[in-house]
Amino acid sequence: MDPLLHPEASTGTTLLTHVLDRERTSLDGSWRAILDPYDTGYVSILGTRNDRGYFRDFSPRSPSDRVEYDFDTSLELEVPGDWNTQHPELHFYEGTVWYRRHVDVTGGALERGRTFLNVGAANHTTRVFLDGEELATHVGGFGPFAVEVTGKLGPGRHSLVLQVNNRREPERIPAMRTDWWNFGGITRSVDLVHVPETFLRDAWITMTPDGRLVGGATVDGDSAATVTVEIPDAGVTATVVDGRVEVAADEAAGLERWRPGAPRHHTVRWTCGSDVLVDEVGFRTIETSGNRILVNGEETYLRGISLHAEGPTGGRRAHGPDDASTLLDWAGELGCNFVRLAHYQHDEHMVREADRRGLLVWAELPVYWGIAFANDTVLANALDQTDELVVRDRGYAGVILWSVANETLPGPDRTAFLTALVGRARELDPTRLTTAALLTLPSGDTHIHVDDPLGAVVDVLAVNQYYGWYYGSVAELPELSYTTEFGKPIVFSELGAGSKAGRHGDPAEVWTEEHQAAVYGAQIAMIRRQPDCVGMSPWILKDFRTPMRALPGIQDGYNRKGLVSEEGERKLAFDVLRSYYDELS
Repeated sequence: MDPLLHPEASTGTTLLTHVLDRERTSLDGSWRAILDPYDTGYVSILGTRNDRGYFRDFSPRSPSDRVEYDFDTSLELEVPGDWNTQHPELHFYEGTVWYRRHVDVTGGALERGRTFLNVGAANHTTRVFLDGEELATHVGGFGPFAVEVTGKLGPGRHSLVLQVNNRREPERIPAMRTDWWNFGGITRSVDLVHVPETFLRDAWITMTPDGRLVGGATVDGDSAATVTVEIPDAGVTATVVDGRVEVAADEAAGLERWRPGAPRHHTVRWTCGSDVLVDEVGFRTIETSGNRILVNGEETYLRGISLHAEGPTGGRRAHGPDDASTLLDWAGELGCNFVRLAHYQHDEHMVREADRRGLLVWAELPVYWGIAFANDTVLANALDQTDELVVRDRGYAGVILWSVANETLPGPDRTAFLTALVGRARELDPTRLTTAALLTLPSGDTHIHVDDPLGAVVDVLAVNQYYGWYYGSVAELPELSYTTEFGKPIVFSELGAGSKAGRHGDPAEVWTEEHQAAVYGAQIAMIRRQPDCVGMSPWILKDFRTPMRALPGIQDGYNRKGLVSEEGERKLAFDVLRSYYDELS
């Protein structure tokens, strides 16, 4: 592929953690934007880099100076936010949009230490320019990235330009086809992050199944700097050696555990010279024992629900603490102790809020349908996206599952690809469990045996199945049984049926709330009989946008499997699931 149009790898970026806890200058708000479906702002008609491209942010210097763009008179887009729901003409747009914001510098934090531009997420591929200079490229639509701008922001006005492209491509992750909306834009917050000359690029600590504390830190700057971590509640002080830290189980024994529904957080203080990070961290253990999941050594049933990162109303990309709070309020009303954040990395506010509330979390990579598993470049990008997912969130006690994929078809290339991702997740964080949502189809009888070879690799078997909706009948559902040859826990990661809120009729009539409720009732009856089942995350909390769903008057561009409509209306199945979870709690 042409690297000018399709850069294959991130360059010039780094990953910062604890961004929400650092000194920041927000660049959120209104940005100017130019649509560029032919990429003429970067590629000339000769196929070379256009050195007078939009990133130069030129203005005519004289009446005879021809400049064929103008940010100042172009449309405005709010950041964070998707472009699809801000302007009707961009509803289906897939391509390049150039974002421009002026950065006015008067001194202060920019005159001290170092400064990084941090982008929470931009979908899918982003180039970063400052005052016409190309600084970095990031490939991936859901992970955070940072670009150092130290020394480039002197007093005065600066032009910051981001080229964001959300085209679906066969060699991207995700690829050509997803059953969710391909929201384009700078979808999460943008900040200038201010740090000392030597600082902690990342720092994390968590608890192993045997009660030890393990973690580490990465120093950026003076590599000889000493890094210490303190947990006053436990009287713990430890030094990071070769990037790693470990605290014996007897030293950590006094820490009160973080528990589902009863989160306990302890102050953790990291020090590296003048750089001090103060975090609130929960400590708990997570492990499997045969076909059980144990949290703090106690058998735990995952009363879950799946979520897309779509706002509570308006069909837009979710972002920020308010969206996180509302969506998790709804999960709380259901009686959930667990949320599956599908099918990509969600906003850190969502993970932080779930952790604060005592909700267990499944975090997932966007390795979805149609990935080019035999392509080494695609694998390299998947590994990069694994780094972004795990490194950002491995300090949150609520996160218990790293999911490397959803509904991928078995085959040697696919299994090798996903095995590499599982290995990377375990290398970065050996304390949590791994999984992938496996696609299971009807077998012709009431016994389904899960034998996907990926089951030998992951810690928890996750099964997506839609009996009573896409195949099979509601009547036969309670008679189904699931087994595996792996002796591992099973989570039903997806199940459900579609209904239009307010549409009522006989339970046998599809698209009615009654039919969806009947499917949920039959699924619950089936799940009661599964000895290896340790939880479920039905599909899905709320209706969400997807261009795959076109039935007029019913779908209208929404997947209707939500228990809540796109505008927050509860459907009958909401109470069916809530009643079951009430029994279990």
